[in-house]
Amino acid sequence: MLGIGAVLCNLPEIATSVVMVLMFLTTLTNVAARYVFNSPIAWADELSRYAFIWLVFLGAAACTKRKRHIVINNLVLACPGRVQSLLRVLAHLATLVLMIVVLFYGWKLMRNATQSTATLMIPKSIVYSVVPFSALLIILYSVADLLRDVKTLLRGG
Repeated sequence: MLGIGAVLCNLPEIATSVVMVLMFLTTLTNVAARYVFNSPIAWADELSRYAFIWLVFLGAAACTKRKRHIVINNLVLACPGRVQSLLRVLAHLATLVLMIVVLFYGWKLMRNATQSTATLMIPKSIVYSVVPFSALLIILYSVADLLRDVKTLLRGG
């Protein structure tokens, strides 16, 4: 059994897994209902669409945490160690700037969303809340990586 600390440390991965299973089961159920019973579930497409949005944003945070984003680092690897560290620091700074912008506009999007979804009738602000939430997680992970790489750079590596 996972303790509360383990759950919090692995929140993006756990949430991404739950959303993926939800999306899979919703889509599977809707396909069965449509083709076996000739009666599609009205809200299933909408739930799958919003689950996919959450999957993408939470997955981006999980990939940032585990450093699993796709990188093309041939140029970086060809540089000396100190230059590699400097380039990593610059990449973290660029990520931070971008995520601060995403956080700002994601928050505005969430706060200004006053409508409800068409079939599920949940506030769109709940759907959009994943944008600033994931941006905040990415900022936290990027700051931790930035601090580590700045220490490495200052040590001369």
